Amino acid sequence: MDTNPIRQIEEAIFLLRRQDMRAWSQYLLAAVPFLLSLLLFVHDMSAGYLASRCAIEALACTVAYLWASTWKAKFGATLLATMNGQQLTSPQGSFWHALYLQSIIQTLKLLLFPFAIASIVPLAWTSSFFRNATVEAGLADSSLRSVLRKSAKRAGVNGRSNWIAIGILTVIYLVTFINVYILLVLLPLLLRMFSGVETLFTRNPESLGGFNVFCVVLAITWLIIDPLVLSYAVVRCFYTEARTDGRDLLTRLRPAAVLALVLLALPFSPRLSAETISKDKLSQAIDQASKGDDYAWLRAQQHKSKEDDNNFFARLNRDIDNLFKTVGSLFSGLRDWLKGLLDKAAKNAPAESPNQPINGSVLWLLYVLAAVVLLAAIVVIWRTANKPALPSIVSSAPLPTPDITQDNVLASDLPEEEWLRMARELLAKGELRLGVRALYLSNLSYLGGEQFIHIARSKSNAIYERELRLRPGSTEVSTPFAQSNRSFERVWYGFHEVTPELVEGFQQNVEAIRRHAKA
Repeated sequence: MDTNPIRQIEEAIFLLRRQDMRAWSQYLLAAVPFLLSLLLFVHDMSAGYLASRCAIEALACTVAYLWASTWKAKFGATLLATMNGQQLTSPQGSFWHALYLQSIIQTLKLLLFPFAIASIVPLAWTSSFFRNATVEAGLADSSLRSVLRKSAKRAGVNGRSNWIAIGILTVIYLVTFINVYILLVLLPLLLRMFSGVETLFTRNPESLGGFNVFCVVLAITWLIIDPLVLSYAVVRCFYTEARTDGRDLLTRLRPAAVLALVLLALPFSPRLSAETISKDKLSQAIDQASKGDDYAWLRAQQHKSKEDDNNFFARLNRDIDNLFKTVGSLFSGLRDWLKGLLDKAAKNAPAESPNQPINGSVLWLLYVLAAVVLLAAIVVIWRTANKPALPSIVSSAPLPTPDITQDNVLASDLPEEEWLRMARELLAKGELRLGVRALYLSNLSYLGGEQFIHIARSKSNAIYERELRLRPGSTEVSTPFAQSNRSFERVWYGFHEVTPELVEGFQQNVEAIRRHAKA
């Protein structure tokens, strides 16, 4: 058994390189939907949306997390089959079976990992336990009890090497994160250098240090390193099981066995003479051979397994096993009690005709249940109707006035009416350039509030216009919106003179946008 963590990580990399597109499609089905839903949720939450608007996205993230855990279990089973020298057509658990196991086990991961990071629960043991559970959940003969028992037992094996491997994988993750970040910073510069195209990152370089860019780099890094972590878990599971069944030796001897069978099948190969050996002689020969020095490692392993029964993780494994047995016996006893009660009631009940009406007590019970449900519905409707509206609470709070001279001002920072009020004040003072910018921000705020566009700091005017054109029924709105954007860009980014005629045309486009949007 190879316990060197560096060689196990190297073998995990080699195991990933041996996989074909069918195996990698399992992992991509797991990771890509989960990352996209998570990034969308984080972006919307960081943009200042209300929690009630993100409920659907939170539910989508939960479903994507369970979906990703299930397909990662299938991918882990494929890696383990390759490690055992089997084909991809080897028996694996069904998708729904893996979903059932992962929905229970990986939910506990969200609860235990904060305690593991705080060192209340061993971090290396917890991480190894959930990685082993992911591998075991994809197997055909796995059950909830066996997955928990095997994962807990394997997590306690070679704890020192597990800590070293976690440290190495952490260093690899950090190096990959830095490289991805540098690549993301260089790509806009290279694009401008070779094509002359200006992007948001070249016009505003400090946006590369924003939270959204950090989340994207973190997600890409996880997408690169997570298969290696899962492959290392498969290698560790393989060598842990090899301590008892010698599967690593069988895997290495399989090519030699195939060659021996081919040689024996040849017509000129010598035939082995069959000799009948009694059972007693065979047992005696095995006992005598096992006492030699060549099998001292087996005796030491058996002695160590007896000692392992007294450590913390062995006791934890026994406690978990006893807990499941106790819970199972309680449910079995409850099932037998209910069955006996129903059988007794069926025996004592008089024979009824098929057309006999329902018993009066049962009918009254149904009436009471219906009344309770109706009363609960009335209470919920009444509390919802009398609940104070959220917009009135929000509108009562004073809104901070953003600095309109800064390029990082977001249109959603103020309502549309506030931007219009600011524009009228600036135009009255003679600040025509700032007044045009306030009118431009009022357009974006109005269209964002009416759900015509989705306001984001990373979007340009061209993206807003394309998003508006793709919306059905917004053809008449997109034309004045594009005209006002061209006027704003000439005034704000160029050296075009701001004349009263330009301001009047801009105000006409603003009114046209509102008029056509309400139509």
